[in-house]
Amino acid sequence: MRKLGRFMEHFWLAVAIGTAIAAIWVIATEGFAQGRQWLIFPAVALAMFWFRRFTRAKLEAMEERQKGR
Repeated sequence: MRKLGRFMEHFWLAVAIGTAIAAIWVIATEGFAQGRQWLIFPAVALAMFWFRRFTRAKLEAMEERQKGR
């Protein structure tokens, strides 16, 4: 389960980087007024990355507490 959690963290980070590059490209070619909606995609992907990271850390801490009993 830990490997899957780590994979999903890296997946969302890669999606955030990819969409940020695409958003920057659209803003550079079409201007900020038309390209600003593209900034939503990297924001959502970064939110998913941080959510997955926080959740994984909590689950690992819970597992460690249960092993200690």
